Amino acid sequence: MGKAVSLFFVSIALFLTGCASSKVSSLPVSNQAKHTVKVIAFAPGGGLLADSVGVELSNRGFTVIDASTTSSMMVRLNLNEIEIARPEGLAKFKNQGIDAILTVRGGGGYDELPQSASARMNSTHNGQVLAGVTWQNGFGGAAGSPADRLMRKGLAEAAAEIATALAERVK
Repeated sequence: MGKAVSLFFVSIALFLTGCASSKVSSLPVSNQAKHTVKVIAFAPGGGLLADSVGVELSNRGFTVIDASTTSSMMVRLNLNEIEIARPEGLAKFKNQGIDAILTVRGGGGYDELPQSASARMNSTHNGQVLAGVTWQNGFGGAAGSPADRLMRKGLAEAAAEIATALAERVK
């Protein structure tokens, strides 16, 4: 009986060390004075992951301007995607009542779940990065194995983790 219990615990230890949950890394908080962020506009091109992060940030009390509305605003303001990150473009967004521009990019994995993502929130007041997050999905054993399927997170979970990390940086 003792050998069976020992073998069980060794098996569990090997299983756990061969697996890793998702990882979130954030930029350090700036020492410079920040402004309150209430209204966030999403840069175009973020896809489903950006939309999901937007829903999660909205659930956390932020006013979210989706990417299609941001695109329409860019046309009205005579801006292209490169210009929105420049001081003149950010000032135009600030004049529209927007506190920050959020760019979200993600890549899919072999199983159609998100594999990795990055998000960067820039102030429309001074252009500084207010929050930056990278996210990596978990893994466990061979790709597609039962352990791997247990460790990997779907779109909603990934978006929630990213939104939480961003919100912690700007609140």
